[in-house]
Amino acid sequence: MATSQYLSPKLVVGVGSLLLALAATWATARTSGYPDRHALRSWPAVLAGRLRREVPRRNSLTAAWGALAGWSLLVSVLHFGGVLYNVYTVVPWWDLLTHAMGGFGVAALLGLTFRRSTLRAPLWVVPAVLAIGAGFEVYEFLFKRFWHHWTLGFYIEDTVIDLVVNTSGAVVFALAARGYRRRIAAPVSAAAGDPVVVADGDGAPAGDDTESVETDEPDRSR
Repeated sequence: MATSQYLSPKLVVGVGSLLLALAATWATARTSGYPDRHALRSWPAVLAGRLRREVPRRNSLTAAWGALAGWSLLVSVLHFGGVLYNVYTVVPWWDLLTHAMGGFGVAALLGLTFRRSTLRAPLWVVPAVLAIGAGFEVYEFLFKRFWHHWTLGFYIEDTVIDLVVNTSGAVVFALAARGYRRRIAAPVSAAAGDPVVVADGDGAPAGDDTESVETDEPDRSR
């Protein structure tokens, strides 16, 4: 019975989500601000390196990572609490809330990991979040069963709404990043044409997105 669902007309949702994920990934790599000096497969290592260096600083960067962790925890509580207590059924907009917050959180994670390129041109996080959201829809199609009793029309509608709301959260983050960029740039640009330097939380120039990932290997250059 379950196998027949994957071979039903609902297959269009799984295949469509996969194609959208690939197209959005292609668009992300060609959007201004994309950190193209890092291969996609290296992103987890870049994130881990940033966390290892920046969380112990006890400055505004530490606070930013802490706020993101708190945001992620809140989204998780809202989601799993909604599932456990059937809130998704009782409150129709609960799904919209969690997806919007999730999209914002993923965009913030990308933005903090690649701060310099994101502050320069934050729009790239929008197709990136769309790609991740579409990829998650593929995961749900393959490994979840909640959609098996849905009609094709409802399944398509739910998927489209989820992706639109996810991406809307990323748009909000991109606008916030642009506003932050203008706010920190204004005092500097007013000082006799000095170049704008994006600063880390301690006032030092922000770490370049191209910096190498730290390793635990000993230095053998001597």
